[in-house]
Amino acid sequence: MWLTATAGGAPAIVLGAGVLIGIALSCTTSGITSNIAARVVIPSRRTLAFGIVSAAGSVGTMLTAPLAAYLLNTEGWRAAAWAFVLLAFAMVPAGFIGSRADRLREGRATDHGLTLAMALEEARQHKGYLVMAAAFFVCGVQLVFLTTHLPTYLANCGMDAGYSAVVLTLIGGFNIVSSWLFGWLGDRYPNVTFLGGIYILRSVALALFFLYPPTPLSVILFGIAMGTLWLGVIPLVNGLVVQIFGLRFLSTLTGIAFLSHQVGSFQGAWGGGYIFDSLGSYDFAGRLASWSGWWLAPPRS
Repeated sequence: MWLTATAGGAPAIVLGAGVLIGIALSCTTSGITSNIAARVVIPSRRTLAFGIVSAAGSVGTMLTAPLAAYLLNTEGWRAAAWAFVLLAFAMVPAGFIGSRADRLREGRATDHGLTLAMALEEARQHKGYLVMAAAFFVCGVQLVFLTTHLPTYLANCGMDAGYSAVVLTLIGGFNIVSSWLFGWLGDRYPNVTFLGGIYILRSVALALFFLYPPTPLSVILFGIAMGTLWLGVIPLVNGLVVQIFGLRFLSTLTGIAFLSHQVGSFQGAWGGGYIFDSLGSYDFAGRLASWSGWWLAPPRS
């Protein structure tokens, strides 16, 4: 964030906002924080704990989206970047505190007696895990396409760019509820059923939104729908990985799935821009984002 705030040209922005923030996101992803949560709760409440962690991240989205929009409109992008430099420092103590969870399981057996090599081999042969990782790719395409290109799409449709901040705020707010809800449900019912349902309903919401010109009402309803269907996948995916492979390699195996998600994120951001530059609109990109989710209901194996 500091490199981005002080950038005097494109190389510093690419290094700061692209390379270093990308590395930082991988170090603080849900696979890391969920592993901490899993070590301090009883097994029957792990999926709920994953949902609570995901919901906490949504609180940050809900609070920082309007802050960023206000600073961008009143003080400029550099002031907004400096504000997030200060926010980044607030996360440093949490890293040291969270690392204490590693000592809570010393000398105890894991839920599933696997070595790393055995876990990777089992994951490679597990049809459900492979489909789940592939589904995460499309999840990344959909979500990052929206966060990257929604402001431009709304502006091209003649709407105030501030509505993009409204959407992100609504997504953050409803993420809080949905993350907790799907975490709670995941401890009681098969996770795979809800995971497939989320992907299908998200594709329906995308298709309906891009099928018609946006209005203030449709933008608000879209933000509510996407918030409900956004991060609810995180506790379900983490819960499935623990059920299949156990706790010990949770971060490794969810990290592999998240790698697929990030490759999809790249495609969503770059591909959306490429399609817009080539065709002059986001219509085809919106259709691709909605069509891509129909095959994502994971198998029950």
